[in-house]
Amino acid sequence: MKWIFAILLVINILFFTVMQLGSSQGREPMRGHEPVKAEKIKLLAEPQKAPELALPMSEPLVKSGDSAPGEAKSEICLEWGQFYGDTLKRVAQALEKLQLGEKLIQRKAEKSGGYWVYVTPRNTMQEAQKKVDELKRLGVQESYVVREPSEMQYAISLGIFSTAEAAAKYLDRLREKGVKSAVSGPRTQEIDAAVFQIKDSGESMTAQLTKLKLDFPGSELKAVECRKPVRVGQ
Repeated sequence: MKWIFAILLVINILFFTVMQLGSSQGREPMRGHEPVKAEKIKLLAEPQKAPELALPMSEPLVKSGDSAPGEAKSEICLEWGQFYGDTLKRVAQALEKLQLGEKLIQRKAEKSGGYWVYVTPRNTMQEAQKKVDELKRLGVQESYVVREPSEMQYAISLGIFSTAEAAAKYLDRLREKGVKSAVSGPRTQEIDAAVFQIKDSGESMTAQLTKLKLDFPGSELKAVECRKPVRVGQ
């Protein structure tokens, strides 16, 4: 009986082995679990960044208050005044020690004297007279050429008024006649006193004058637009 049992066991083992081999050859691999084939593996390159576009540099911004290209810039000076008599002489001597040379200008002080309508200064008396003749042809008979050496030398006065409104109204009447070169504004008068203009508004000069000002109580030191030297003898 033992040998019969042994034969049956061998037959079962052989049958089980044959069945396993048949099922593994005919069965498809599960989707998603296919065998890896090394020859078909490709490494993906790192994605390249898109090239950055080079934008043109913008023009520098012009600050508020800066002058446009081609436009003349106003120079800033220091103005110190008003002085007269012995005080004027003392101030002149004190400034002489600073050796300012052409940077220092002395001129007469001014005070407000109403308003006027005028044509801005011409370069010479001949040019001013030529402008007067032109005004007469436009019907403006009353005019006066400023001859005294001052900032307004060779300007042409067309009228003096007590208020700005009156000056503006007369200017409108001149415009109607075709006068385009006339303007209106405050009128100043020179007085018997002097002020000094220093063409240097740097911190060092400001400090020196501020210290010097302590010796002259009542004087005023301020920054102003530089004024051109007075023309003499034209």
